[in-house]
Amino acid sequence: MVQGDTRFRFVWNHLWHYPQHETFHEFLDALVVSTLGKDWFEQQLLLPLKNQNAILKWRTAMLELLRRPGDADDGVSAGHTLTGPAKAYQCFAYDLYWLQLFHRLPETLIARLKDFRAFQGARYEVLVAAVFARAGFEIEWIDDDAAPGKHPEFIATHRRTGKKVGVETKSRQRPGAMNYIGTFSRETHLKGDVFDLYDKAVQQAPEGQLPFLIFIDANVPDSPEKGLPSYSDIPVDTVSWMKEIRDRLLEIWSAATESTPESAVFITNLAYYYGDNDKPSPGGMGSFFPSTRPRVPILEDPMVADILYCLQTYDTVPRQI
Repeated sequence: MVQGDTRFRFVWNHLWHYPQHETFHEFLDALVVSTLGKDWFEQQLLLPLKNQNAILKWRTAMLELLRRPGDADDGVSAGHTLTGPAKAYQCFAYDLYWLQLFHRLPETLIARLKDFRAFQGARYEVLVAAVFARAGFEIEWIDDDAAPGKHPEFIATHRRTGKKVGVETKSRQRPGAMNYIGTFSRETHLKGDVFDLYDKAVQQAPEGQLPFLIFIDANVPDSPEKGLPSYSDIPVDTVSWMKEIRDRLLEIWSAATESTPESAVFITNLAYYYGDNDKPSPGGMGSFFPSTRPRVPILEDPMVADILYCLQTYDTVPRQI
């Protein structure tokens, strides 16, 4: 809502107001700081660089970028071509926006985002949940304390059809990325070695006839070929590590003696943070692999098209809302 020179935004139970000239991206930054706490950011700044949470490093990269002259013009105003870390921060901020429009984030999830070791898994859970929120789903987080035992990360209800689906998320840890100690190289990281995560994810399947979707982030320093219209159009056979994953999934499903708990597996690689602070961000990619013999089929369900669309447009953050 705009009144005079002020723009008002409602996020859950909080009314934000800013001068009209301030951008949506500036608001998103303020939302991140508010969500995690200004004190937490100040404490992080006091730590050695190697011990700082990736969120702070991404935000520092964003603020550094904004100090430079704008180099992109969309016909409205001059902006900046986002570097990898800056894009990682902006996408994270937009995810928090979507997840807090109508509900408060669980305190346990916020605590995991702040935790140096737990951050990667929590970040990917936020990413996937935000995709579902954009796709028109209501998110029901499952509290580990209230629901002990095996269960997915959350249950999502598709508002348009009323159908529910269980969702489990896993992110591959690799040295040198997302707070994980070590160094990375394409030779060691470009692998489809995610099947320990797949095995663990399958164990979280909900009971009964509820569709079950598994999301796994490969977390590799790879990017789609420039010039492609969108990462959804990349043939799997041209990406060696993605082909490795697809072929192994098909082997598992072909050898199964009974229906699989999972309805489908989504493999993503939205690793903008592998980019440096001086070059445009790398792109993202993802693939959708429906089980060939699922306990609950989902292939023709309209909710799948909504999810895929929001994955394909994941890194699109509007200049102003």
